[in-house]
This record gives sequence, C-alpha cells and structure tokens, in this order.
Amino acid sequence: MGDGRLLTGGTFVLPDRVLEGGALVVSKGKITAILEAGEDLPALPKDELGGAWVTPGLVELHIHGAGGLGFDELGDGKAGAETGAAALRKAASFLRARGVTTFVPTLVYRERELSALAQAIDAAGLPRPVLPGIYLEGPFINPTRRGGIPIDAIQAYDRGALYRVLSLGKNKILLMTIAPEMPGFGELAAALASHGVLPCLGHSDASIERDPLPAEPFSITHLFNAMSPFSHKEAGLAMLPFVDRRPFVELNADGVHVGASALRAAARAIDPQRLILISDAVVAAGLPYGEYSYYGMKIVSGADGVRYADSNILMGSNRLAPEVLRNWLAITGTPLPAALRALTLNPARALGLAESRGAIAVGMDAELVVWEGDFEAVRKIIS
Repeated sequence: MGDGRLLTGGTFVLPDRVLEGGALVVSKGKITAILEAGEDLPALPKDELGGAWVTPGLVELHIHGAGGLGFDELGDGKAGAETGAAALRKAASFLRARGVTTFVPTLVYRERELSALAQAIDAAGLPRPVLPGIYLEGPFINPTRRGGIPIDAIQAYDRGALYRVLSLGKNKILLMTIAPEMPGFGELAAALASHGVLPCLGHSDASIERDPLPAEPFSITHLFNAMSPFSHKEAGLAMLPFVDRRPFVELNADGVHVGASALRAAARAIDPQRLILISDAVVAAGLPYGEYSYYGMKIVSGADGVRYADSNILMGSNRLAPEVLRNWLAITGTPLPAALRALTLNPARALGLAESRGAIAVGMDAELVVWEGDFEAVRKIIS
C-alpha cells in the first residue's frame, strides 16, 4: 500500500453489505484494498468523505435519451457523425453529473438512425465501460404490443433483414428486443447469440406455455410493459421471471410505468442477482416538465411520465437512475445493497463489464460516486 490514496469517512455500499467506519484504498484507477472499521490505516493522502454514501457509478442499461438529446437524433454522414459524437460526449457528461457512469443508447429501429448512432459512437471515442454499445428495441416484435414504438419501426423477421440490421449497427448492438411468438424466432434468437447480441424478450403477446424460449442466455425488456400479462389462466410473458430464474429482468421503477403493488411483488419474487432496474428515459429526462419533440411528434413531459401529445400514450420516462433507485427503495423496502446491485453489478454482468465495473470490491475500477443526501445529488465522482 505504498501508493494511492485513502478514502475514509464514507458509508460504502458493497454488493452484500454497507460498510460504515471503514476505508478504501485506490491506486491507478483501481480499488486495491477495503479496510474494515478499526483497522490500521496506511499512511496515504486522505480524502475525508464526511459520512456520505459512496457507491459504484450507476448503469443506465435502457435509455433513449436525456438532457434534451434523443439518441435517435444524431444525423448521418461525416458531418453528422462528428455532430453526433459531440452529442454523445455531452450526454455522457450530463449523465455522469447525475451519478451514471455507464449508459447504453437505446432506440427503435430505423435504418438512418441506427447507422447514425453507430457512426457517432465510433467518432465519440468514449471508453467501452462508459458507452458499451447499442440497445435496439425491435424491429422483430409483435405490433399488437408495440406500446410507444411507431408502427413503421416494426417488420417481420427474415435472415436478410436481420443481417441488414446488424450491418447498420457496425457490431455495436449488444441487446435486441424480440417477440418469441413471431415466425422465425428460434433462428433469430440463435443468430443474435452467435453475434454477441443478448436477446431480450418484449413487445410481445407470447404465452410462456405455448411459445418457445431461447436456449441461449436472454433477458426481458421492461417487465409488465408492452407484453402479455401475468394471469392465473393464460401465462403471459410477464409471468416468466416468476417461474424461471434464468433471464435477466429489466423493471422500470420510475413510479409511472409500473404500479407500486407490482413493484413490491417483483421485489419479493424475482432473483435479486438477475434484476435490472431501468429508467427507459427519453429526451426530456433530467429537464423541467414541458413539451418536447420525438421524430417530429410533440411529446409532453409531466408527473405522469412522457406521453405523445395527440394520443396520451406513455412513451418513456423523465426520470433517471438516481430517482429510480430512490423510488424503488421507498416503495419496496429492498435492502440498499440489493437495490443498488440492480443498477450497478447486475446490468454490468448483462453487458459483459462485471470484471471491472459495478461493485466496490478489490480489483474493480475506482469509478465511485460520492452522494449528497440519500442519492439526491452527486457531490463528486472519484476515478
């Protein structure tokens, strides 16, 4: 412990417990030691944290935009890629200031928008742990459960269509929402897995007793929303994580997309090692309530989420990961380490980043958030 610095006086949230009165040693961007309360402290430069909560950086696994930027609005071509790169760097800074150090730009499928996002990611030069890739909702989903996805962003599966999507994504697509009841699902799921894309079941009217499930690892896109429901007679997709502990399970805990009773049921029944809390945030997230634009359509951000102005259909959230965390804790009473894991280590595992991100543990990246109050604002980020 001859170099580095000592973080002391914080309340550190580890994956399985809260450490009070202890300390961390960080060196060259890594956590090199975790010291329990009462242990002798090494003679190192010291950061005194004044009792503040200290956590890993939060992960936004499913986010369509924030701070006035929608990830579907990055332009195309060389000039567009440069402009899009600047927009992504700005989004990364906006989210980092709110404790989010990893985010996965999410969009529905349109050729121009997917191509532009892939080009912008290349041009932005953000490290992979900050921006690991793209989450694509569709296009191979069930139009009867499209929710806020425009109908022109949906198509039937065929092999050529899939490879067109993957080509436009330039090997950046990490997750893709697909519907298991649609024709060609088995071939589609296997093809995604072979290309390193995690199949995510959603926007679906599936029966889990009749329709196929992937043999490969998979996830569930925003549980309860835009899918066949939990039922005592017809087991819809929403029932799957209550009877099958294999998939990762996204759950939107913004307080609008899913009601309190359903959140409590999920907290009690879903494997805490697989649960991923998401915001499904859109362009208006982190900004005052009001009117915004999405694909040229007017949307309205308010206390009841972000909705299309003409239909009042809910199309996304105006809340971000810290608000999701606070809401989840308040509604479910989940112990803090488990709640935080659903916004850090669990999504890091789904993204293939868990060897370096998502936990306060020896050997992990020292990408740590020091909070004001109970996760209400960021005091500083230590990296």
